Amino acid sequence: MKVQAVVFPGFTFIDLAGPMQAFSLLPEFQAQVVWQQKGEIASDAGVPVVASHSFSDAWKDPDILFVPGNTLALFDQLENPRILDFLADRGTRAGWITSVCNGSLLLGASGLLHGYKAAAYWYTREYLAHFGAKPVADRVVIDRNRATGGGMTAGIDFGLTMLGHLVDNTHGQLAELIFEYAPEPPYGTGRPELASEETRQTALSIVANLMPVERIAKLKARAAPRTL
Repeated sequence: MKVQAVVFPGFTFIDLAGPMQAFSLLPEFQAQVVWQQKGEIASDAGVPVVASHSFSDAWKDPDILFVPGNTLALFDQLENPRILDFLADRGTRAGWITSVCNGSLLLGASGLLHGYKAAAYWYTREYLAHFGAKPVADRVVIDRNRATGGGMTAGIDFGLTMLGHLVDNTHGQLAELIFEYAPEPPYGTGRPELASEETRQTALSIVANLMPVERIAKLKARAAPRTL
């Protein structure tokens, strides 16, 4: 399994780390971390990663194309023709086209989610419709060969679900145990409908500044709708 993760400066670290940790348990796992050029790429957590390949020398036919998310840094990439063209190109040949969090906005802007159900971070989820996608409020959404996860921590759910889907449920169950994945959220406020009104309004005031969704209305998908 060749997994090609496309990163960008300021990407959300957990969005990459969780899914890639799960993908590493795939049979014959191989990975590429890709950006416009090789070298160190800063994440939002202050933990850099190294882009092992550039757009020019990355696999042309990965088994899994994967995109993490972010806030302002990702919104800047929605207007970067180089990453959109790269995703649109690889999306024509990748076996699976996947993302976590706001990474699905990049897939959408690349023309890869038109007509597909998809997940995203709760604040931006409905804006997937701008790119012809069908927003779904689930932690993990699989529609044909598109697999998308919700925000941040949903990346672990996404990765484990993909293991079960690509191998079998026994493999997924084993991975979940190896991960010791038995979440017990200390506050139980991890979705808007679970939080108090005060907490929800405070969160909205924060994310509204980090995710300028009004910019989405000015964008058009760079590529024609692509399906497999």
